[in-house]
Amino acid sequence: MKFSALMFLAAGMVLGPTFFTGDRVFASSFGDAELGRLIRGEVIVRVDPPGSQKKERVEAAILIDAAAEPIWKLINDCRQTPKFIPGLKSCRVLQQDETWDLIEHRMQISRLLPEVKYVFRAEYQRNKRIDFKRTSGDLKEFEGSWVLESISGGKPQTLVIYSLFLDASVLLPQWAMQLLLRQDLPDVLLALRNRIATLPKE
Repeated sequence: MKFSALMFLAAGMVLGPTFFTGDRVFASSFGDAELGRLIRGEVIVRVDPPGSQKKERVEAAILIDAAAEPIWKLINDCRQTPKFIPGLKSCRVLQQDETWDLIEHRMQISRLLPEVKYVFRAEYQRNKRIDFKRTSGDLKEFEGSWVLESISGGKPQTLVIYSLFLDASVLLPQWAMQLLLRQDLPDVLLALRNRIATLPKE
């Protein structure tokens, strides 16, 4: 994957919420070093710092050579998500509305742990964002988001950011869960990019 035409114009960190690389515009708070890694095809992983106002979510980001719409369709297809999310045994939509779904997952978080079942509500901003949060089930907490940011200029590209906070209560201590997520989230995004690459071009 070559991005030699994308030269950095931003200095230091970001200029407000948006920064520029050549003819492309990113609307996320990534610094030059992280942006360079994204352009080279790597996955960026970050963790909210302890003591911040938010829970310590693990966040992973990847740049995918596709428009936002096919990515959106794939991550919202319960038939497809078990193919790129490690440990996801089943995905079932229980209830639907125009802007939200109620979804049930059966998940094997680790081979050393029993399978868990949980229900969460996913709220949608089409082709842009999904926010999800546990409503019932075996997990104590499960919340996060998918964010899709279309890149301006040139061929279609989308920055995909997946963040997750998961508390399995007594099943797994939080420090171990965070380590697991730091391993799993990049795998999810790489598998997603590979799935997108196999789709027929529209």
